[in-house]
Amino acid sequence: QLYAMMPAPCAGTPLGELELRALSVHYITTTFLEHARMAGKGESALVYDIEADVLRGVGRHVCCPRDGRLGAAYVDTVDGADNVGMATHMLSYTWGYSLRDISEALSAWCQRSALDAKRTYIWMCCACVNQHRVKEKERRREAVPFE
Repeated sequence: QLYAMMPAPCAGTPLGELELRALSVHYITTTFLEHARMAGKGESALVYDIEADVLRGVGRHVCCPRDGRLGAAYVDTVDGADNVGMATHMLSYTWGYSLRDISEALSAWCQRSALDAKRTYIWMCCACVNQHRVKEKERRREAVPFE
């Protein structure tokens, strides 16, 4: 199963740094897409399509380093400087975009801007906000702030 391959969460990381953790463009264009494929989705899948199996599925059995509860944000299951770091940029997008469009746009942008894809970290709400907590709030009919 996909989530059985995930590393331990980032224990010991200060909370302020956790809030700014983000995926590298390198990771998004490689491993993130591979996780979607392993979940039976292709690169043409929309972000909506991977919410349950990838975005929540990967962190389902990981203790969240932010609140200590089971179910971690996708970003909190990733380790290694080539894959995750402090956000250098924030992506404004919609969950209706395909994974291919997002990954190709980020890759092209890095190339055009002469940015190192392994050191360019993109904060994307789908991966950086704990989707387990979002679902909990939705079930309780509470507002979900995205600030």
